[in-house]
Amino acid sequence: TSVEFFELLLKYATDKSGKISQDQLYKMVKDFADEIGAPEDHCSDCVRYILALFNADDDSTLDMFDFPRLFNIEGNYLKKLKPHGRFSAVDFDNIINHYDRDANGTIDAGGELMALIADVLEYADIRVNGELLFEMVDAALELCEKTNTQKLGSEDLKVILTQLPKQRMG
Repeated sequence: TSVEFFELLLKYATDKSGKISQDQLYKMVKDFADEIGAPEDHCSDCVRYILALFNADDDSTLDMFDFPRLFNIEGNYLKKLKPHGRFSAVDFDNIINHYDRDANGTIDAGGELMALIADVLEYADIRVNGELLFEMVDAALELCEKTNTQKLGSEDLKVILTQLPKQRMG
């Protein structure tokens, strides 16, 4: 899912650039190899192969637009839910349920919030780089999160869906 993708991005792109460097990609590939019990000796070849196939701008990194091509990631949930128009109260509940991977009734800061913000921006036809996406996540937390729990509820979601794209465009 998009939440899992952003959790993976957050785990390996620790500098908040929204890009995975060659070294970070090696660590990711090595971790996957370790998980399945594969030998480490082909990790470097795998990294070169991944970069050759998926690094569109030849900068030896995978940015947030290159990276998803490695995985089968769902399309924008907001566009599927409501291609045009306003979101209803039921829509907000569906959105919370979709992005709330741990089923605690809130959107947690991290992969859940990052996936939601990325979809909100795409829904509003706003394309941002990885660094700006991190800034938008921070802006969403500042705009909504008053309790310092790093979690957003349905009222916060309404603010994000109505105010965050305007704030970015304004």
